Amino acid sequence: MRYLFVTTGNLERNASFVRLRELGRGLATLGADVTYVVDDTPYNSELAQTLTFATVNVLIASQRVSQVFERRRAILRAEPDVVHVLNPQPYNSSAVFGAKRPVVVDWDELLSQRFSSPRRRFASRLCEAYGRRKASLTVVASRYQQTFFRERFQADALYLPYACYLPEMTDGPNPYPKPTAVYLGNFHPDFDHDLLLDAWQLLASNGAAPHLELIGSGEDLEKVRRIVIDRGLSDCVSVPGYMSGGPLWDRLRHAHVLLFPIRDTIGNRMRCPSKTFAYMQAERSIITNRVGEVAEALGDLASYVPPTAQGFASAVSQAFRAPPAAVEYDLARHTWLARATVLMDAVTPILASPPVGACRG
Repeated sequence: MRYLFVTTGNLERNASFVRLRELGRGLATLGADVTYVVDDTPYNSELAQTLTFATVNVLIASQRVSQVFERRRAILRAEPDVVHVLNPQPYNSSAVFGAKRPVVVDWDELLSQRFSSPRRRFASRLCEAYGRRKASLTVVASRYQQTFFRERFQADALYLPYACYLPEMTDGPNPYPKPTAVYLGNFHPDFDHDLLLDAWQLLASNGAAPHLELIGSGEDLEKVRRIVIDRGLSDCVSVPGYMSGGPLWDRLRHAHVLLFPIRDTIGNRMRCPSKTFAYMQAERSIITNRVGEVAEALGDLASYVPPTAQGFASAVSQAFRAPPAAVEYDLARHTWLARATVLMDAVTPILASPPVGACRG
């Protein structure tokens, strides 16, 4: 089976690309011939050298419009049996327009539910409608999306959540001089890290704020740093920025408790946050909110609180009154090889018949 993944843009710090990378790695392990089409950026060119299990076609064109045509030509040259598109948007949807081969259309969120710009929301809805009609197989990353597609569009979708993605690493020394709570995630305007900033303000006002480290990047990173300074939280909150590899692993493993604020919104129910699985790999206790895929993955092994500053402040205070707890999560069923096996089992029958755009809506 020749399986091709379409990507667009710079893939640096692109959490969604983890999904395509690890599915591809799993499919290659199962015997598939895997290809990626990527845009020509310095990071993508370096990335191509690390994807040793696959063929990586780096596009030559530098302009967005010319990239569309180059992307289409790259797909034709690869002669894949299956083309895989994640989160249909203008530049990846146009690459498979008129394709005569099966197309797997994969959603790890519905961007039309997330974008605030009317123009981008409208464009997303058009692309999502096209993606539903084009798909030989529709894949979703959350149970909520699966139900949403069935009820809204009368479309069956394969449930394929994220999985554990951090490589096995040896524990390093504890980087924290005192017990520390840790949050890992991107700082985007529509994410919920503000709950932690408000919770620490409450804890600090009572003279009971433990140390908190907020790890990640995103367009609101500097805004978060300013808030920490403006609220006088610099003594108890640090915001080091993006981390990966050993430094990140050591911070997750040595955290007194891991924090994941996520409000119960339609957009958050649609998502399958990959950091849930990184937290599980670290085997530390987790304080979070009972929302969508977070609760689906963690079951009863997390501490669930109301999505309020007071809810987190109370749970954090309680957590720091006890020694840090190690939690054994069920990681065996959350591997990318298992996810790739499910995907291959779903795709194989489709190859025996012409692509017909099975999912309509």
